[in-house]
Amino acid sequence: MRFSDLLVAAATANAYTMNSQVRLAYHGDNGMMVSWNTFDLVKNPSVQWGLTKDRLDNIATSQVSVTYPTSSTYNNHVLISGLRPDTTYFYKPLQLMNSTTDVFNFTTSRRAGDNTPFSVAVVVDLGTMGSKGLTTSAGTGVANTNILQPGEKNTIDSLGANLANFVASTTEPSHSCHR
Repeated sequence: MRFSDLLVAAATANAYTMNSQVRLAYHGDNGMMVSWNTFDLVKNPSVQWGLTKDRLDNIATSQVSVTYPTSSTYNNHVLISGLRPDTTYFYKPLQLMNSTTDVFNFTTSRRAGDNTPFSVAVVVDLGTMGSKGLTTSAGTGVANTNILQPGEKNTIDSLGANLANFVASTTEPSHSCHR
């Protein structure tokens, strides 16, 4: 897709076609918390799920649809529990802003103590900061000098600036003792 196509898509997006920010959080080795955003309060957020993409024959629900004063969306959270460790599942939040979204998938964690090597991808987005975002202030006891101002480096900026040092330190051979 060309950049100009992306700009046209962004300019024509509305409440029903925007990204719903679907995200996951492990809940032990037998559960997964599925979260997503909507523009309206959802009385009973629900997630269809199953072992195959074509058979989402289970539904998990909650009553958790929360917001904060400066947010333009509600955060919906549903726990899928009773899952098998190290198993791939398919799911779809039912109240997504874009109802034609493909089915997503996740793999549950391994059992505690399983030392088999694995990899995981993590993406973090702090969202919008400021008057239309997360906050313009900090809690009681936090000095004004400890609040990030526009243009200041955040954690991601700092990690990016030091990536070469990090990669070099993780590729050097390690020396450890085994009993």
